[in-house]
Amino acid sequence: MKFHFALLLTLLFAPIAKGSTTTWDGKHSTENIDVTVVYFVPEDRTPLPDWRDRVDYFCNRIEQFHKREFGDQSTMKTHVHPEPFVSAAQTSSLREGDANAIFFRTLGEVDAGLKFVKDQNGHFRILLVLSDINWQPLDDFYRLKPDGEKGWVMDGNLNRGQHFPGAAAGGSRATYLARRGVGWGLVSGDGWRVPCRGSDCVVYHEGCGHTVGLPHPEPGNGSVMSQGQYRGWINESSLDKEQKSRMGWHPVETDPDLQEVLFSSFTALPNPMVPKPGQEVQLDLNWPADVDVKSVRVRLQTAIDGAWVECQQVASEGTPAKVRLGSFDRLTPVSYRIDVVLETGETAELWGYFQVRSDPEQAPLPANLSIDLRPENNDTGTLSAVASP
Repeated sequence: MKFHFALLLTLLFAPIAKGSTTTWDGKHSTENIDVTVVYFVPEDRTPLPDWRDRVDYFCNRIEQFHKREFGDQSTMKTHVHPEPFVSAAQTSSLREGDANAIFFRTLGEVDAGLKFVKDQNGHFRILLVLSDINWQPLDDFYRLKPDGEKGWVMDGNLNRGQHFPGAAAGGSRATYLARRGVGWGLVSGDGWRVPCRGSDCVVYHEGCGHTVGLPHPEPGNGSVMSQGQYRGWINESSLDKEQKSRMGWHPVETDPDLQEVLFSSFTALPNPMVPKPGQEVQLDLNWPADVDVKSVRVRLQTAIDGAWVECQQVASEGTPAKVRLGSFDRLTPVSYRIDVVLETGETAELWGYFQVRSDPEQAPLPANLSIDLRPENNDTGTLSAVASP
């Protein structure tokens, strides 16, 4: 999330309807936003087997957030490219240069490949690329990167046992192309492949924020365009009201429906936050008041390309305060996804991540090195103990 920039280029444009929300500079209407979401894979990498589940999850999250924040004053729809976009370039070529270089190289290739152009019906178009790689070598599931003589070090935001996105090796970027009337956004692997708490904030921040010209608020705050990704999931964040007002949004008093209330309220946090091998783990659930739950489904994953394992749940009436995940027999990262349905039909889906550690300060090590950690790809030595920053 570092090194953000925006190319604010000017262009005389047709008048915008009075009352319409606009880009930050007021030049393009954002009453209707269409986001083309593309999963980008270098020529020498293999697409994740569950890539579509992951992409659909983030699309759903950012759509619900945008609807809650703008109501019917700005409508955003995502459109997922049906197949992974396989690059003509290999990882090493894409990574040449700095983080800006890989951004323009990646977005330029996808833009040209899809013949991405401004919408002729007045919708503001955004090209959002979710990349399979990071700017620099990084095992984003274990959150480890090569570091010369040190071997491997952790790269990511870890606060009181909770994992948030934000690896220095990541390289997420976005820009608003005013002359073309479109936005470009790139979320690197660290920002979305591993569902840390706050990853959905990264996807909106880059894909729907900077792409319409929004800067980081000054002073900083807990909004999605500021520190939101380090504080919680996107439903726990918001857009800065002053920024929304500049875009033409105005407050309207409405009573949110139960679907919106469920989206805003539901969380599922691991307890303990940093379990040890053999220690029982549960998800502590937070619900809106006075709801009855019809079903809860939980799945777990201990490898980025591994199968999702069903976690058996005991049916209970009312509103469960927790769900048991069981225990883990080894040190490992764990991704989880929970799907809930209320008796009245409303649904929520939430993904999260934690690490099983014997020492809270000691990151787990992979039994099999990912391609980014293999010695032939990096000038590093033998894998050794890794301390958290």
